[in-house]
Amino acid sequence: MDNKTKKHIPQRSCVICRAKSSKDNLIRIVKDPENLLVVDTSKKLPGRGIYLCPDLECIEKAKKSHVPENILRASSNEIFWENLVENAKNFDENKNLKLRSILGLARKAGVLLIGSERIENSKERKILVLLANDCSEGVKNFLASHREFQSIILDISMNELSEIIGSRGGVQILGLPLNSGFAKKILSLNL
Repeated sequence: MDNKTKKHIPQRSCVICRAKSSKDNLIRIVKDPENLLVVDTSKKLPGRGIYLCPDLECIEKAKKSHVPENILRASSNEIFWENLVENAKNFDENKNLKLRSILGLARKAGVLLIGSERIENSKERKILVLLANDCSEGVKNFLASHREFQSIILDISMNELSEIIGSRGGVQILGLPLNSGFAKKILSLNL
């Protein structure tokens, strides 16, 4: 893919910690017609919005400092803050569901490399490697000897990883070609 065909991913900053991320990885807040703050779960409500990390620490700082109210010149209530916290808690769960879906589709498409041997023998040299959080030292050593691979340690056990891809054995390591849409989607989740 050349630079002309790469899809632009809009970046936004958290109004509290200033961390930049794609809009999909942040919570959008807008002012409704009654001048109250609301969580924009669709990210499509009209009007100027601000973004917060789905992090309880950022939310607590926002509540104490009244930053959302001041920026958007609106009022908040306890229901808004409860919705914001609930939305933040669901973020990780939604990321996990998206990861499961992406891995399942990659398996069905035949591009998922299961196990260190398949990864090592792949003709691809640029690979996204996903590790179970309880993988063996041997798998960690394999990864250390292949610094050309980009890796992510998932918050998923070997048994869960096996279940996701429909395998009976304890899957410890998976790989996807970095240039595949599946790898790009996983990287966009900011796991």
